[in-house]
Amino acid sequence: MRSSTFTMKRMTALLLLFLATTATVAESSMRSGSPKTGSFTTKPLKPSKNFSPGTFSHNPSTPVVPLDNKSDHPQKDDIASRRPSVDAGYRYSSNDWFLNFLLIPKSFILRRISFHLLFQSLSAMVVILLHEQFPKLTIPMTGHSLLASSLGLLLSYRTNSAYARFWEARGHWTSTKATCRNLAVVMKTHFAAHSPKATEQFLQQLAAYPACLMHLCLGGAAKLPDIAQHWLPERDYQHQPAWPAMLLCMELQKTLHQAEVESKTAKWNLIEAAHHNHCANEINKLLEKMSSCEKILRTPVPWTYSRHTSRFLTLWLGTLPLALIGTVSKWLVLPIVLASGYCMLGIEEIGHLIEQPFLGDPLDGDDKVFVELDEDGEASELITLGRKTMPYDIGIPVCSLAQQIRKEVQAIAAM
Repeated sequence: MRSSTFTMKRMTALLLLFLATTATVAESSMRSGSPKTGSFTTKPLKPSKNFSPGTFSHNPSTPVVPLDNKSDHPQKDDIASRRPSVDAGYRYSSNDWFLNFLLIPKSFILRRISFHLLFQSLSAMVVILLHEQFPKLTIPMTGHSLLASSLGLLLSYRTNSAYARFWEARGHWTSTKATCRNLAVVMKTHFAAHSPKATEQFLQQLAAYPACLMHLCLGGAAKLPDIAQHWLPERDYQHQPAWPAMLLCMELQKTLHQAEVESKTAKWNLIEAAHHNHCANEINKLLEKMSSCEKILRTPVPWTYSRHTSRFLTLWLGTLPLALIGTVSKWLVLPIVLASGYCMLGIEEIGHLIEQPFLGDPLDGDDKVFVELDEDGEASELITLGRKTMPYDIGIPVCSLAQQIRKEVQAIAAM
């Protein structure tokens, strides 16, 4: 028995040494720029610039911090240099399994669940020590086997519900982008000739709308840029994040009416009247998408469901060592608990993270996004998570999306 135990310890030590050495080699190869272990090699997904340079105004008496902390998000020589390219449409493939496995110690999910995983590991060690003094301290595996399917259904439903919110949120931003493109093209092609002043003002207001939607999706945590503040009454919108987008839609309707007044042919040109009606309906779509994003922001998955799933998982993992200690070697109890806890707690944490799909991604350059600090001097969690992850790791980069839409509208206006 002693010989087999000693052999098990040696095999475990050699396996850990092999994994540590391979992880070191993999990290060194990443820094040296060697080809990726996968089906493609891509450049790092660099965060793009935001809105207009140097146009972010804020109240001097209100503390703000720039959203570009270099130490908080991945650098060029880290895993970001080997991740798929979102803009190019590349995704992870099955060939990336080995590198992904080796980089588990760098996992953001692992850091999030580390305390819970440590607690379950300590519980397993206590059970192992107590079993030496009380050999009958075991429970049948039947209960865990019967409850495993129910726990799996709870976790899968929780994750599916969160992903449905993620996909819905991305769809609203896609519709917003399509609506802004449509409005910009129609105004530039059909209104610029007979209503040039109103058209120019309309396109400027339309370019400011994505920033207002970003402000709403981040719960008022991001400062409104001057491109949006210029068209809004001077007030604090931090606790009323929906107001800027709503007021700007009202300004768009007013400017559309001014275009009708400015035009000399609006009274008898039926095609022009149809274009006016179309643009008014498109502005209403922007209001609808704003309201849909607000619904996702302010309506969580029912908290009772989340709490019960967490308690169920904690009890199941906490009693798992008592069921294992009587069926497998005591040296296998801790690895099994660690592996099971990492997989199941990770699935639960992913559901928690993507339930709130909007994240304030960090943007470099002169167009820094400034964030409001709360009463304790802390930045919003949506901003903090966005600074620690890359776009689409756990959320939708609303700052980058807003910047892309604004640039497209401005490009159409400059044609």
